[in-house]
Amino acid sequence: MTRSRVKRLRYCLIAGASLLLTSGAMGAPKLVLVNAKVFTADPALPYAQAVAIEDGHVLAVGRNEQVLALTGPNTRIIDAGGRLVTPGLTEAHVHLGDALPTSPLAIAGLPFPGPGPTAEEMLSAVEQAAKTRSDWISAYIGPLIARDRRNWRKALDAAAPNTPVLLRAPWGHNSFTNSEGLRRLGIREDIADPLGGWWGRDENGRLDGRAYEAETIMPRIQPATAERLATLFGEAQQRYARWGVTSIHLMNNDKSLEVTLAGLAIAKPLQRWTVYSWGTYETHRIPEAWATIDKVAQQTIPKVRVEGPKWMMDGTPIEQNSLQRVDYVDRPGWRGRSNFTNEQLREILQLALRGSTQAALHVVGDAETDRVLKMMEQLAPATTWRAKRVRIEHGDGIGKDALARVAQLGVVITQNPTHLAIPPIAGKKMLDHEIVLKGFVDAGIPLALGSDGGIKEQNPFLNLMLAVVVQSAPSEALTREQALTAYTSGGAYAEGQEKRRGRIAPGLAADLAVLSQDVLAVPPQQLPATTSLLTMVDGEVIFQDGLWPPRP
Repeated sequence: MTRSRVKRLRYCLIAGASLLLTSGAMGAPKLVLVNAKVFTADPALPYAQAVAIEDGHVLAVGRNEQVLALTGPNTRIIDAGGRLVTPGLTEAHVHLGDALPTSPLAIAGLPFPGPGPTAEEMLSAVEQAAKTRSDWISAYIGPLIARDRRNWRKALDAAAPNTPVLLRAPWGHNSFTNSEGLRRLGIREDIADPLGGWWGRDENGRLDGRAYEAETIMPRIQPATAERLATLFGEAQQRYARWGVTSIHLMNNDKSLEVTLAGLAIAKPLQRWTVYSWGTYETHRIPEAWATIDKVAQQTIPKVRVEGPKWMMDGTPIEQNSLQRVDYVDRPGWRGRSNFTNEQLREILQLALRGSTQAALHVVGDAETDRVLKMMEQLAPATTWRAKRVRIEHGDGIGKDALARVAQLGVVITQNPTHLAIPPIAGKKMLDHEIVLKGFVDAGIPLALGSDGGIKEQNPFLNLMLAVVVQSAPSEALTREQALTAYTSGGAYAEGQEKRRGRIAPGLAADLAVLSQDVLAVPPQQLPATTSLLTMVDGEVIFQDGLWPPRP
């Protein structure tokens, strides 16, 4: 059967029961899964018992007897034993490859999302480390330190006067260093702020050791290499395969697009990777971000696509830099800030309208959401924007009063359930508006789910649990089917690939997973224990549990 014939679809009705079958199907399928609970994420046939696969695509979906009737002597038949079969999961938002330059200090209260250590605890640990180390002292911080307004350059100078120090927020929006760190990196007092970021300064205009947004210091210390990224990507994709993840949307922060693609080429991708280039990395003018994509447009790596650029429009409420409509509770007069001026935002969106790649916008604060939506509405009609399918990453700042505008513009929301589970910091909530998750679905806004994991990937089934149990706003919890749809067909739609994958439907890529337990039925607290027993991409097995399927 040729691939072109596989793509021509029609519905067939056999023996009075629904069977979805590829048009012009000839010959027997290579593989058939039977006795399964197949969640297809396809409205035409939401559930089925069996799937036939041929030429890397789904050939047929239906009842056991219907699909078995298509088999031949060389068809491999796998009895799923009633297990849940789903489309392959899409990790729709992850950051990989930005580990600290040296092993982080082990300090109580880490890792995030807890409040983390106090400033005094951190400075004490740095002081002890400086007694025996001359290389970089590295540590992750939590919200308590991110919100501490002291002059961190002076504080770290006192703790480690001769040793460079890097303190980094694991959520990636700010980092601190001391005078020795600035000296070793060649950073002078007259350094200019980068596009989309800024250096913290004291009342005299002197650097205070803080770096925000586009300027995160770490790439200056340890630029990424293709070889190191290949190792990190290779390890990540192996773990993802064990969770049934068949597509990964990599947000390419702190490294060049060229080195990331080189790393993926070495790693030989198992899954489909879509790399969202970073709008501000090594970019001094906004158009350069699209020029970077054009530069690598001729590179072809199997299973790898390039999209973007991604732009960080504001910070987060954790360090209190997302742009809010109201003052932060403990900072009267401060509502956060935008990373780009109105003129720069206009240029970004105008280039997004003209470009052939898909723009992704990190937008968190409700006031920043207002600003972006208003500018979009000014620049082009909703029909034009719907065709561009702009992504808003996180969507934390989209309140119920903005849902209709977002839906009208055809914006896709990629939400991260872990954001909805961040506890209050020092007794203060993170956002001053209502949380929305189910509201996106109810408003007809396309929704994808990702982990927003950094350094390493996160368990998608932990995020699935957090999406169906939103403790801070139970009415916004998704149903199991809604959450699983967002993690499968929603992820495919988010990157414009819904006609190729994301559902178990005839003619689409045979990307699927046989899960260790029924995530549509088990108690919520058991969801994170889910693994995949068999993971396939284009009909090829990329992971198989050693004990499954059992021998006949």
